[in-house]
Amino acid sequence: MFRFKKFQVYKDSKEFVKFCENVISKTKINHNKDLTVQIRRAMLSVILNIAEGSGCDTDKEFSRFLEISLRSVYEIVAAFDFAYDINLISELSFKEIENKAEQICKQLNGFRRSLKNKNVQL
Repeated sequence: MFRFKKFQVYKDSKEFVKFCENVISKTKINHNKDLTVQIRRAMLSVILNIAEGSGCDTDKEFSRFLEISLRSVYEIVAAFDFAYDINLISELSFKEIENKAEQICKQLNGFRRSLKNKNVQL
């Protein structure tokens, strides 16, 4: 019934979100409430848009939700980049987030491409 739970990109995105949450909870970024609230919203947006989009009637609609997820990943990276710039997280933490985010972006883009190439109703 909840087919999104079978998608590898959904599973990997949840792991990415958990990793980001761990960085937030163990670093000085946790003391910047506005920044952490914004990051957490973006983190949830990544996985929730995959889930919500999986309920769409068409691949085109689903692809739009995956694009929103993708944009949320960019937002997460930008927020952590800023946190790194103001010394709230280490370079190592930022690089790990950036590398994991890159993988999620590749998966989301690949999924979008496969939907576009399929071009049929789900």
